[in-house]
Amino acid sequence: MIPLARYHEQQLPEYQDNPLISALPPIPDLQEVVGLMQQLPSFEPQEALLDGRLRAHAIARLLHGFFQPLSHHLELESKISLMIRQGYIGRNPASGAWYAHLQNGYRRVEEEDLDAAVYQSVTSTANSLSLFGCSGCGKTRTLERILGMYPQALHHPDYNITQLVYLKVDCPIDGDLDELCLSFFNEVDKILGTHYSRSHGRKKLGTKRLMASMCQVANLHALGVLIIDEVQNLNEARSGGAEKMHNFFVSLVNTIGVPIIQVGTHRASKFFQRTFRAARRVSGLGSIRWDRLPRDEHWKRLLKRLWKYQWLRNAAPLDDELESTMYDLTQGVMDIVIKLFALAQIRAIVTGVECIKPLLLRRVFEDEFKPVHPMLAALRSGRPELIAKYDDLLMPEIEGRLLTLSRSLDNLPQPKAPALPADDKAKRLASLLEEMEIPRDIAIPIADELVVEYPDIPLAALIHKATAYLAQDVPKRPSVSRVKRTEWRCLSEEDLRRRYADGPESEAYDRFKQAGLILDMRPLLRAS
Repeated sequence: MIPLARYHEQQLPEYQDNPLISALPPIPDLQEVVGLMQQLPSFEPQEALLDGRLRAHAIARLLHGFFQPLSHHLELESKISLMIRQGYIGRNPASGAWYAHLQNGYRRVEEEDLDAAVYQSVTSTANSLSLFGCSGCGKTRTLERILGMYPQALHHPDYNITQLVYLKVDCPIDGDLDELCLSFFNEVDKILGTHYSRSHGRKKLGTKRLMASMCQVANLHALGVLIIDEVQNLNEARSGGAEKMHNFFVSLVNTIGVPIIQVGTHRASKFFQRTFRAARRVSGLGSIRWDRLPRDEHWKRLLKRLWKYQWLRNAAPLDDELESTMYDLTQGVMDIVIKLFALAQIRAIVTGVECIKPLLLRRVFEDEFKPVHPMLAALRSGRPELIAKYDDLLMPEIEGRLLTLSRSLDNLPQPKAPALPADDKAKRLASLLEEMEIPRDIAIPIADELVVEYPDIPLAALIHKATAYLAQDVPKRPSVSRVKRTEWRCLSEEDLRRRYADGPESEAYDRFKQAGLILDMRPLLRAS
């Protein structure tokens, strides 16, 4: 269900009275951007006491649940925010500019010529941006966090426009421009529920017709920004050469008026910079290059925040040696940083050390990250000619390794938690009980009593005893032994069975009444 557009007051005059801009969320300040982009995994300190197999599942949260925006992420967000809004200035449906773009688009489809136009005075306010960097530096993940700040589609009933705020298309492997156009139609259909892949996406129509139709669909739905990811996959030979690709991207921006972001590895930048014209046109807002994170204060703050998420019983704080080892092994490639940190925790649980040390990090890196060793060695050398040889970073399948290592926990005895001094153990136990929302004035005496009574059992068992103790609302009923009826006369005089056996069965009621064991209801009935 595509939501209806809701319009917000704009603070800038060029953004006012433009429904395509007014329907977007208000421009956030810097702190709001950080809050919207940041993603932290769920974490509870007491989870470190869980079974090793359960902790392996908790550690897996890091792989897709940790994102800390840094300065270069905020720079990209600012540029995308500017691109979307600036691109809509020249396509305002309230002023008629959007309809002029549509008329030009119909002419281009008819003539299969991107330069054809009905209204020559139509101008474009769109910009372009290129983002290049090695695999694993966070390009795609950052784009997902930024685009998640916007609704992807909105409907404007007053203008009969279904606005597509952004669209991200992955370039097909070894693909040409035809394949790119077909991918575009498929993605639009998924989001809007349309059928352009059938009506416009037939490959037999030819490249020119496909490109003109793609441009028209982008204008018809007021596409805010088109992100083409993995552009290094474009095949120059099948596409008709680099110049043809350059002209198509330039036409999207300068003629059609749709902002475009090209995303790829450094290999992609080579054929976008072969001609001065293409290099200038394709980088209207600049060409951003991302590589490894530099070893500066931002890196240290990022690693310090990540280090809080340890599901280990002897979790060690981050020190200079650990920080240095992490950077040396990962070279600041964020994807490898998180995956190494996660696998190191699994290895620490499997081996029973329950702690991350530099030697353990190096062993995990040697065993699990062999595919990226040449690339990282090139990065350590700092020599551009070596780095250029390893343009694409082939990342290992860490999710699979997590599962494999987790299975190895099945055959290992769970390591015991380290013995703590009594005072420390009582304080730790009291703290954990408080985190379980047990009042402090109850948690402290229970912890002191249990540690004295059970000095040698681990914290996890003490927590179990504490919760079992608190769950006892009433004392247990004493067990009653089964006695044969012939032996009832041997029981104590207070036992009902003894009173029953002390005389004839027909006089049992009178005996119970004389003993005061039967309540006389007659006075109560008369009173009522």
